[in-house]
Amino acid sequence: MTRPDRSVRRVLFVCTGNIFRSLTAEYALRAELLRIGSNIVVESAGTEDFPHVVKPIVSNYLHARGLDVRAHRRRTLTPAMLGADLVVAMSTEHVTTLRDQFDYAAPLFTSACGLNDEPLPDVDEAVADHASNPRAVEAHVRATIDRIIELAPRLAGRITIPPDPVRHEANR
Repeated sequence: MTRPDRSVRRVLFVCTGNIFRSLTAEYALRAELLRIGSNIVVESAGTEDFPHVVKPIVSNYLHARGLDVRAHRRRTLTPAMLGADLVVAMSTEHVTTLRDQFDYAAPLFTSACGLNDEPLPDVDEAVADHASNPRAVEAHVRATIDRIIELAPRLAGRITIPPDPVRHEANR
């Protein structure tokens, strides 16, 4: 388990299409950081340069969980984006892509959260009959979104510096 540096100013989440896992992590962490008053910049990108779109099953469930992603525009990962202070891979395939194509070592999302490595697989990796089993797809999407949202406060706590109580009291 790696511990991110507490001087993080910019975070980048990486997945395949930037329409499900990295998107969820971006919006969940951003919401948590706003809640605690942090100005850390949070972004996401996908490894595939393909015009993916956020599916209603994702956007609707995120909206139900309090995250409005209607303004999201997917982005394709570029070397310049790897200048973020913390780059986080959502699954092992992204760790491999970052290493092999960009010579960059990134932790898995769960590791960045202080847990053991646990990839967050995409629908086609987790649901063998994804093309014909919409219930299983929906269950996987919801479980993945729930897991990312559940861990966002944990990651926020690992990358933010708590306010100095002495300085905080002096400003009252």
